[in-house]
Amino acid sequence: MKRFVVILWLAVATLSWISGAIQEKREFASYKEMRDYLGELYNQKKYADAAALLESVLDRCPDNVLANTFNLAMMRVFEGDLEKAMGALEEGHRRGVFYGLWDFNAELWNPLKKHERFAAFQKENAARIEAAQKKATLKIEVEIPQGYDPSRKYPLFIALHGGGESIAELKPNWTSPRLRSEFITAYIQSTQVAGMRGFHWQDEALTRRDVEEAYKQILEKYPVDPGRVLIGGFSSGGFGSLIIAFSGSFPVRGFVALCPEPPQTLRDEDILTAKTRGLRGSLLTTELDQRVDRQRELAARWEKLGLATEFHITPNTGHWFPKDFEQLLDRAIGHIFSTGDGK
Repeated sequence: MKRFVVILWLAVATLSWISGAIQEKREFASYKEMRDYLGELYNQKKYADAAALLESVLDRCPDNVLANTFNLAMMRVFEGDLEKAMGALEEGHRRGVFYGLWDFNAELWNPLKKHERFAAFQKENAARIEAAQKKATLKIEVEIPQGYDPSRKYPLFIALHGGGESIAELKPNWTSPRLRSEFITAYIQSTQVAGMRGFHWQDEALTRRDVEEAYKQILEKYPVDPGRVLIGGFSSGGFGSLIIAFSGSFPVRGFVALCPEPPQTLRDEDILTAKTRGLRGSLLTTELDQRVDRQRELAARWEKLGLATEFHITPNTGHWFPKDFEQLLDRAIGHIFSTGDGK
């Protein structure tokens, strides 16, 4: 899942406006410039000014209603004006958006959850997520290696995005010199809706269905060596990669899970069976990841049961990709293929 931040997306329009509460004319060349100024107000705890600014851009930025109404509600909660905070979220619904599965998990929203209209809002939001779920389709984007030759077999790396994200967020981050030069890399987008712009892998049955179907389609189009298939992902995608790797639903040589939620359904017998199949893997995490203790416990279980895995913690980093992730990913791939029977 994504880290909790003030959520703001970019737009390309050129904008200028007056914010009444700020008592000065501000001209902005872009939505990003406005967003940066909003961040300054937030950091200075000028919540009333930030709210006034957001209200002034609702009509001017129709492509950013989701971010602006969410942030407006947040500023109102910080102000202590729960009525206006509730109104901001309801305005978002009136303008056709809906909010993500985990958008209101942070403690700051607890006062708003006691508002008399929040339950109705939450019910309507869930209905909109359900409606979007019915329309969701599997998406696959494949990157071929440098010097690709369709007459030879290649190792395959299946990469799964984080919760609330999509292929667009994953691709720039989940890459490495070895992937670019040696692997067919398949980025898969889940059909499990997390919000208007993102998806997740938390439903184990749907995860198996989606990834198995994607694997089938990839084999039909690309020359994959079925003995050299790896899978991995970030956060919810790390969870999904572990579900697939230990399910045995199709041959997986190894996994690389970054900051995953440890699957609660993973039994010792599943680990021992995977060990018999020769599964190897790496669990990469960060020191400030909120699940690091459970990840450490999972890695200890693997070690105790004799599964060939490595566990690495990047210090002073939160729930995100470490700066040296490309090097860590290539090292993890080397660990998986270190048995001497295949590059």
